[in-house]
Amino acid sequence: MLVDASGTVTGVIDWDGATRGDADFDLFTLRFDLTHRAPELARLLDGMVSEEAEPACWAHMSLRMVDWAIRHFTAAEVTVWLDVAERLRPS
Repeated sequence: MLVDASGTVTGVIDWDGATRGDADFDLFTLRFDLTHRAPELARLLDGMVSEEAEPACWAHMSLRMVDWAIRHFTAAEVTVWLDVAERLRPS
């Protein structure tokens, strides 16, 4: 995210996680990552993903990030993504 000196979001650049097509999934992907890296910015995305899409987006990102962490990182990193998944689990 690009943020100006006053803290206003002025743009988003995503060289990896965004895909062509599903805006809900793109927003949820960004929200999932920001929940880990910049929780104060993640809150800006609350409520932007449609209620119908959120459970599927959550399931996909939870499995994707936990699987990636299992295959490439430490047990501590797996725990980080499990915690993010738990925090964002739809009610």
